[in-house]
Amino acid sequence: MLIDAHAHLVTDEPGYPHLPGASPNALMPVERLLEALRDNGADAAIAVQRAHVYGFDNSYVLDAAARHPDRVRAMCVIDGQAPDAVGTVHRLAERGAVAIRLTAPGGDQHGGPAGTGWFAGPEARAVWAAAADTGLSMCLHIYRWNSAEVLRGLPAVLDAVPGVPVVLDHIAAVDVTGPPAGAEPLLALTDHEQVHVKITTLNLARFDDPARPVDWSVARFGASRVLWGSDVTQTRGEYAGMVATARRAVAGLSAADATAVLGGTAARLYGLRPATAG
Repeated sequence: MLIDAHAHLVTDEPGYPHLPGASPNALMPVERLLEALRDNGADAAIAVQRAHVYGFDNSYVLDAAARHPDRVRAMCVIDGQAPDAVGTVHRLAERGAVAIRLTAPGGDQHGGPAGTGWFAGPEARAVWAAAADTGLSMCLHIYRWNSAEVLRGLPAVLDAVPGVPVVLDHIAAVDVTGPPAGAEPLLALTDHEQVHVKITTLNLARFDDPARPVDWSVARFGASRVLWGSDVTQTRGEYAGMVATARRAVAGLSAADATAVLGGTAARLYGLRPATAG
């Protein structure tokens, strides 16, 4: 089983307008993604809202998942500090979302600390509680400039919602094979069993040997807390190459651990039973 846990869908289909000025690298409507999954021996995908293209309008990932419930699940991006954020979580859950993703205001172009209110302030804490109530997982999109600040502020939130699975995208923007001190805030979370790390093409492409970040993550978090995603349309490249790189990255793992990283962890987190995904 192979599940792409991080596929960004982008369509030019009428009814799903892009944000003014948005310029996506590529189009990936759900039908094209399904073809890519089939052609590369993959079973299913998590459609992650492309906030740079659609903002907080999650209509396309939700509709794509509703059209293909056996193959696609929707991860939705919201503003955790919005006045009706809790109501938004409940509405998204009713429409079939499996996860909520939060990201720091300002994105990767931000020049300095944004604080922790976007994921740990009072309004955002209520979002985590709503996720617990609705059975959704949480996902944090972290950048290099705020990684340490976020990771150090996360344990207090986790302690309040111990049953909510949490996924840190792109290995929390930590250079996992760099100086040990740089990974300390991430390693401090290894004892929090609800924390998972997602490794994407963005991470793997930085290494001549893509197994390095995978081996590092599995050794510290365990394969059952590590998952892979392509980051297609955000990271440039052909889908076939992304899948091939992922398979190379797990080649040194045991069969069980490789299966977990490439699909088993995502299947458990997002409700894709092996019989369904296959």
